[in-house]
Amino acid sequence: MKITKIKILKSKVNISLDNGSKLSIDKDTFTNFYLYEGKEISKEELKKIKDLNNSSKLLQYALKLRSKSLYSEFKLREKLYKKEASKKEVDKIIKILKGYDLIDDKAYSEELVEYYNSLNYGENKIKTKLADKGIFKEQIDKIKFLVSVEKRKANNILPKLEKKYDKYNASSKKPHIYNAYLAEGYSRDIASEMTNKIKSPNQKDELAKLKLDYQKAKTRLENKYKGKELKQKILSSLLTKGYKLNDILKVI
Repeated sequence: MKITKIKILKSKVNISLDNGSKLSIDKDTFTNFYLYEGKEISKEELKKIKDLNNSSKLLQYALKLRSKSLYSEFKLREKLYKKEASKKEVDKIIKILKGYDLIDDKAYSEELVEYYNSLNYGENKIKTKLADKGIFKEQIDKIKFLVSVEKRKANNILPKLEKKYDKYNASSKKPHIYNAYLAEGYSRDIASEMTNKIKSPNQKDELAKLKLDYQKAKTRLENKYKGKELKQKILSSLLTKGYKLNDILKVI
């Protein structure tokens, strides 16, 4: 095959061949080959040009992704495979990026841990988040989570949890907060320790709260229900809040 025409544009180079086919390559690929009008090129050389051009496109795509955000090796590989790149091509791109420290799962995971710690997430939730970001298990297992840091974070969110579940009485408030700690990724030991810090109200305060909730439930339900049905609805509402049946019946 012979090159019949070369047109250099702003971001690419268009090449026409005497068999009627055309080739569009980037400038980096063009400069890697001694190409000129009238040059004879073999099928093998044409394949090399195309392969290098594809690799160059993949590299530019990976660099563009990396310039916008941090990526784990796994997630970046996923992106490249979606471009129908072969494993060999992806391995090559990953190697280049690692050579320039543009992929560093260790540094990336450390940055993520610092961020999630600032949100007061517990160890288990952080590990799940890291896995979702494509950090390999081997790297996650190397991360040290200090008990002192976990307790500090747990203490930070205790006031918020107490406020969130303040509508419940003492007997059901603690289980709700305990489960909330587990949902935030904390261990059972820390969840128990934090829950035990919650002060239980005395019987007088608990009864006063029950009477208040009773009045609220009655006001909310008495326009819709009457008599026995009203009492049953109020009873069900107060039981849901965690009050004891005997105490509810006394108030009713």
